[in-house]
Amino acid sequence: MKRLISLLIAIVLLAPTAFAEESTFESLILDVIKKNPQVIKEALEKYEKEAAEKDKEQEFDKLFADRAEVEIGNSPVRGDKKAEYTIIAFSDFQCPFCKRGDDTIKEVMKKYDKKVKYVFKNFPLSFHPEAAPAAKAVWAAGKQGKFFEYHDKLFENQQKLGDELFVQLAKDLSLNIDKFNKDRASDEAQKSIDADMKAGQAVGIQGTPGFILNGIKILGAYPVEHFDKVILRLETTAKK
Repeated sequence: MKRLISLLIAIVLLAPTAFAEESTFESLILDVIKKNPQVIKEALEKYEKEAAEKDKEQEFDKLFADRAEVEIGNSPVRGDKKAEYTIIAFSDFQCPFCKRGDDTIKEVMKKYDKKVKYVFKNFPLSFHPEAAPAAKAVWAAGKQGKFFEYHDKLFENQQKLGDELFVQLAKDLSLNIDKFNKDRASDEAQKSIDADMKAGQAVGIQGTPGFILNGIKILGAYPVEHFDKVILRLETTAKK
């Protein structure tokens, strides 16, 4: 009812002359609709846009009231470990949206320089057959100090994921192949991935990519501007 009243008020404000010509409210409304279809369309569009923006802002506010705590643990970290802002990613190497999300994080890190650090946690989805093998391969590369180098190559070659690529990337990065193969097939690799997934599920991660920026959940491949908005709110809050 409130929405209807708001719409009628909008119509009255947009078409005052039409209302002055009629004797009843119903006939006035009908006359406005007949004579000013474009006005009605614009009023509806304006109302829907404002309502959507309000809903979006309310959802954004909820993010700051429902913070998520995730331990970095032994997860690989890119950037200054003392950075003011920490972005923890739960990601799947076979997920195209994760590739987009990773590109966005690179832009964010470039924009904020040493103020942001990036933490990666594996979250391979069951319906991506190469996601878990890729997660084990990147974990094994990390055991030889080449996690993010391997991580970047996996996303760059997302359409070629498979054992042949996993081994080739290890060779390209001059890894010890015997150790690489042993590590990725180990129980330790699977336990690490299970721990990452458990940590994600505990804070409501169900799909990928999922990011936690200083406790604020960003679920999906949002653009840089969304990360900017979160960081700006965090900065503003910190100053109060």
